[in-house]
Amino acid sequence: MRSWFLAALFTLTFSGLGYAEPKILIPEMRWDFGHVPQQSVLTHDYWIKNIGTDTLKIIRVKPG
Repeated sequence: MRSWFLAALFTLTFSGLGYAEPKILIPEMRWDFGHVPQQSVLTHDYWIKNIGTDTLKIIRVKPG
């Protein structure tokens, strides 16, 4: 009985190690500036959070 318990504990403890991955959370995907006069300079900050279990690497940013 004890060996079964140890095997189950080992499996549960180390099974998650192979699945470590980053997961991005961006609560606000779009921002509406409304009516904007021509020649205006607009800025807006987006919050990005890694809710995964590994390092999140942002390689390229392409504004659209």
